Amino acid sequence: KEASEGFTVMKGAMADLVADGITKVADGLADITTEAFTMANDIDKATNTFIAKTGESADSAGEFEDVMKSIYGSNYGESFEDISDAMATVKTSMGDIGTDELENLTTQALILRDTFDMDVNESIRAVNSVMDQFGVSADEAYNLIAQGAQNGLNQNGDLLDTVNEYSVQFKNAGYSAEDMFNMLANGVDAGTWSVDKLGDAVKEF
Repeated sequence: KEASEGFTVMKGAMADLVADGITKVADGLADITTEAFTMANDIDKATNTFIAKTGESADSAGEFEDVMKSIYGSNYGESFEDISDAMATVKTSMGDIGTDELENLTTQALILRDTFDMDVNESIRAVNSVMDQFGVSADEAYNLIAQGAQNGLNQNGDLLDTVNEYSVQFKNAGYSAEDMFNMLANGVDAGTWSVDKLGDAVKEF
């Protein structure tokens, strides 16, 4: 302030800076407004797609929109459309579940896909198989699959198919879900090339 009162040149320079700053702020606000408008359209489109795929009431759109925003805000999913597709798959597979569980299961399905390259639809099928055969929760089923993948059970990309096909065989043989994954892990540790072969061995036994 003291310098500007004594130097005409500095006054001019400061005026330029202020004007430039105002221009940049205005441009920035314009960009933000455009992005917000685009995002709002994306959310509306994704919500409508979810409702169409699941047959849910349009009156509940706001709840499902909030789920999508929460998942997106947690940095899961590639876009609102991507999240909507995953949510619809979870909803149609799991049936009557609340929004909290829908968010949780969709998030876990996206984590499996993005971390281990597991298809959302296939992972949901595998989770359902484990739940149906062993009576565990969806959270427990997801955890077992994720731990299995972390321990090399999906090295050939056949873990989900194995779980889908052979869960009933392990159940009929008297084993638990934990037993099944531990047995598969033991086989992998012993050098078996494919967990599908291990599942088939239990079936034949």
